[in-house]
Amino acid sequence: MTDLLVVAGAPGSGKTTICRLLYAELGSAFIDFGHIRQFHLDNEWSNASEREESMAFENLLSIVRNYFRHSYAPVIVTDLQDFRVQEIPIHFRHNDFVIATLVVNDDAELKRRVLIPERDSGYRDYASSIAWNRGIIERPAVQNEVKIDNTSADPARAVGRIRALIGEDQIAVVSVQPPHPSPL
Repeated sequence: MTDLLVVAGAPGSGKTTICRLLYAELGSAFIDFGHIRQFHLDNEWSNASEREESMAFENLLSIVRNYFRHSYAPVIVTDLQDFRVQEIPIHFRHNDFVIATLVVNDDAELKRRVLIPERDSGYRDYASSIAWNRGIIERPAVQNEVKIDNTSADPARAVGRIRALIGEDQIAVVSVQPPHPSPL
């Protein structure tokens, strides 16, 4: 069984929606890294720093390992910057992990998603999101990473692909409206 599932991608790629559905279906621990960073970030993300990001990532590693010690699997993690996604194979080399990276192959669609008023993250820098998404598309996949095209914004399809990746493709869909996870 997969110990760790990282759902990655640029802002607007559908990470939160997909993770909330997976959380509801799998009953797993769900850690949104944005919530850990939230202790330091203002709503406009204008006070982000390397120091706070590094400290928050160290906290995330400790939290995930603690869930492992208490037999939670898979632990779902999302909202990592791409350079952190590329470090997952180093930090979890002794664990069974999968990285499902969502990409959007239409810049206009990604811009629309980042700018929708209902978006709960506060992140509105669509130009950075487009550049981030392009960088993900262009870079080689890291160990255990599968890039999933989520341009159509079809959550059921993306969830099905991810469940198959982690060996949970026989689980029935039980959620119509996914619950909001706890801050950690």
